[in-house]
Amino acid sequence: MTASVPPASPPAPTARRIPILGIIAFVVAFIALAPSLAILLTGFLPEMATIWWLLIVTMPFSIIVGAIALVLAVIALILDIRARRVLAWSIVSLVLSLITVLVPLWLITGGFSTGDYVASF
Repeated sequence: MTASVPPASPPAPTARRIPILGIIAFVVAFIALAPSLAILLTGFLPEMATIWWLLIVTMPFSIIVGAIALVLAVIALILDIRARRVLAWSIVSLVLSLITVLVPLWLITGGFSTGDYVASF
């Protein structure tokens, strides 16, 4: 008598881990950017020209929450590099959170002042 050998099962596929921290950092950065972006785009309408003052309220919120997203994005990028995962979510969230933090800081510190562009003789 010969013993029957069960057929070999195929190897289990490697589980692809979702870069959840990069996705969370992206969502947090988008939440920080959305109110300021909505006010900025609404301010270009002729009837809504007086809405620009609301940026004074939303910019500190944008900077604080964007800084939290920046920390999350850097941690996500480091973890994804170490785990050899796809870096797309981490890089996109890093860029979005940098925009969310640096643009309001640039505007608060006088980004469009004429003194930067006029040559003084």
